[in-house]
Amino acid sequence: MIQLIKYISSFLMIGSLWLASFSPALAGLDVLPPTTHPTDYEKNWSQNLGSDIKNDFLNYMDPDNLILFGDSVLFSGVIANTGMDRAFRQHWQTDIRSNTTDQIFALPQTIGGLSYWYAPIYIACMSVGHMRDHTLVGNVLYHFGYRSLRTFIVGGLQQVLLTNLFGSGRPDRGEDSKWQPFKYETGVSGHAFYGAVPFLTAAMMTDTPGIKYTLYVLSTLPGISRVNSDRHYLSQVVLGWTIAMLSAQSVYQTDEERSPAFQMGVIPKSDGAMLAARLQF
Repeated sequence: MIQLIKYISSFLMIGSLWLASFSPALAGLDVLPPTTHPTDYEKNWSQNLGSDIKNDFLNYMDPDNLILFGDSVLFSGVIANTGMDRAFRQHWQTDIRSNTTDQIFALPQTIGGLSYWYAPIYIACMSVGHMRDHTLVGNVLYHFGYRSLRTFIVGGLQQVLLTNLFGSGRPDRGEDSKWQPFKYETGVSGHAFYGAVPFLTAAMMTDTPGIKYTLYVLSTLPGISRVNSDRHYLSQVVLGWTIAMLSAQSVYQTDEERSPAFQMGVIPKSDGAMLAARLQF
């Protein structure tokens, strides 16, 4: 019983700190556009990819997004350059980590470790979905692959740049969490970023609250797995997940801002239905 109470209290404490660490990025959920079904736009991704990524970057540079990014960088910088990162790591490795947690986080760590394999995976989703775009599953698969690929590109560039720029080391190697520009190549967790992208993309494609927020929670697990395996400090995981979150949100906004030039729909009425059409020019 004492051991059970110890585990519960430890997880509550870690959960509270975890939520606090993500609060700047999670605040962005309140500014997301209203959730709607994915728009049915042109399927020729090779022609649209360039312009869409340009708009994704423009959305990422939105002042609200930059404020959220800055808040997360500030928070991560504080815990990385003080004893908080090391204290968190010590507590997790001493009081939390066990054979059970290693088993729980084995799959999330594998998901995060796919890293650059995700690009061909997303392209494969687009290809299969394109061939079956007349079906619901095919349409959703295409949009998932296309959005995930763009999130991978927009956020991946930042992850590669910042992981070198911040230059903090790995805990299992005895390296410091302090930012030492270009000293180490682990300042931003790649597992936290790459592993979060598919979950965040899927979360922003559903209107069902239970599924949506379950996917948001699952998106944090690849990052937590690196804390558990002592391969990353908390600050590095926070940055990786935040970049994924803001990149996925920017892609989502780009697609929501795009509307077909011609739309038709049926409006229910008490005595039947009315066919409506909309032309944008």
